[in-house]
Amino acid sequence: MPEKRKPSPELDDVVSQIGDFIEYWGFKNVHGRIWAHIFLAGCGLDANELVRRLGISKALVSMSISELTEYDVIQAGGKSERGTILYNCNPDLPHVIANVLRKRERRVLARLSAATRTLATLPRDMDGQCEVTDERIKKLETMIGTAATALDGLLLFKDVSFAPFAGFRFEGKKTPAPSDSEGQKK
Repeated sequence: MPEKRKPSPELDDVVSQIGDFIEYWGFKNVHGRIWAHIFLAGCGLDANELVRRLGISKALVSMSISELTEYDVIQAGGKSERGTILYNCNPDLPHVIANVLRKRERRVLARLSAATRTLATLPRDMDGQCEVTDERIKKLETMIGTAATALDGLLLFKDVSFAPFAGFRFEGKKTPAPSDSEGQKK
């Protein structure tokens, strides 16, 4: 059996960049790095190979694989010659994106909606003297509802209207724009 080499610095760089990108979207960096190795390999990889390639613990790889399979980002795809489970990327990208949105963003919106309803039930003098108004809470509830509707529309691949946002005007302290003469000075 040929000796297994470490990934090249160029591959490590791409994998690291994908990890950073995935982390930006709310997952863990390691999720993106695992996905990148599996995707770029073009064949199933087992946990032992991922441990070797990434230089991380088997426990971290195992936990991350579990989370990635929960979202159906990767899938078990048979067994290796040694009997270990091989993982492949889910080839149905629209399904993966919709599944992540459905499982993760819906939960976030549900928690935000519940927290906002709780805030709405408090007497206004109990908001810590932060001058929260019923009008602002109602606007926030409308925004959350519109976001949920947009998410549902996206998941069902329907046209989505953001018309409910058209009436929102947020007053507050305005920062004056610099005058032309100030903008020209350097």
